[in-house]
Amino acid sequence: MGYYSRAMRRPLKSEKLLQALLILASLFVFVYYNVLQSETVSEVPVHAIRITNPVGSRLAYATLLTPSNAQYEGELENDVYFRSTRLLNYQLQHGESTRTTRGIPFLVLVTSDVAQWKRDKLEQEGATIVIVEKLGSDWLQPLTNRWKDIMTKLRLWELVEYDRILFLDADTFLLKSLDGVFDDPASRPLKSLENNDEIKPDEPFLPTKYLFASHPEVLHTNHPYPPPEWPNFNGGFFLMSPSLQMCHYLTSLLGIPERFDSTYMEQNLLNYAHREMGNMPWSRLDWKWNINLPNKNDVQEGVHSVHAKLWHPGTDLQPTEIELMNMWDAAREEMERYYREHPSRTRLPVGSTA
Repeated sequence: MGYYSRAMRRPLKSEKLLQALLILASLFVFVYYNVLQSETVSEVPVHAIRITNPVGSRLAYATLLTPSNAQYEGELENDVYFRSTRLLNYQLQHGESTRTTRGIPFLVLVTSDVAQWKRDKLEQEGATIVIVEKLGSDWLQPLTNRWKDIMTKLRLWELVEYDRILFLDADTFLLKSLDGVFDDPASRPLKSLENNDEIKPDEPFLPTKYLFASHPEVLHTNHPYPPPEWPNFNGGFFLMSPSLQMCHYLTSLLGIPERFDSTYMEQNLLNYAHREMGNMPWSRLDWKWNINLPNKNDVQEGVHSVHAKLWHPGTDLQPTEIELMNMWDAAREEMERYYREHPSRTRLPVGSTA
């Protein structure tokens, strides 16, 4: 009996040792993920951008304006993206059928080399100017030099004073109000997945939750409504939630050459980060909110906004229909008439800092 008892005690000691090792391993994992990871994230070169927010809204619309060759006010007609940004601001803030009814501000992210008169003009007409630092990397090779500063769009994730932001490229044209996009079923944050096969050892840890919603890319102006579904989205219209940890993750991809195809710059970076088979797959907004490369039928079907250079006739392969171009011209005339008749609707700059 004594021999049996001593024999039984030996495996008990082994079990206790195994339990102790399991506890130490669990403690190591906890420290690694919750302490070491946090220290790494806190040291990244991103920072919260503080904004003077007189409205107090936790929602926002936003776009990015980068420098152009037209730096003087007399060259206004040559600066199509500044003109389009002014029109977008007018439509979001003042347009009778397109303006916000929920007091949602319009943020215009600008780099420090955007002409001061442009910033002043937009701010006087109701936009909130946010000065941001440029982002980029030497290995990037954009399709056109005009996109060389487009990675600065990632600064959106530093705007942590807002819960959700709808980003619109400056060449977005509104037909109806977009306020309802914040109530779209795809507008709520999701929990990040934990598929080990998609975890890259040279990338930072993902945030525990995220929001990224958009529309599938449209490949041609000649398409049905709604257009065909594609696995990739267009980077000119998306709903997101600011987060410094997400900003750290996204900007870290700039330091990994060839991790994504840089031809379409931030669009391809975001499509990589939010790939459908990854741990942060993107969500699909209702098609009614926006369509890239639009046609007349999209408008007749009731789409709320379109993404296209409506001041340009396009190309033989991708033409811009004259009816849409006429709508853009009419809206510009409406904007100029509005500011002439309602000079009190403009306001003095309130200022913002980064």
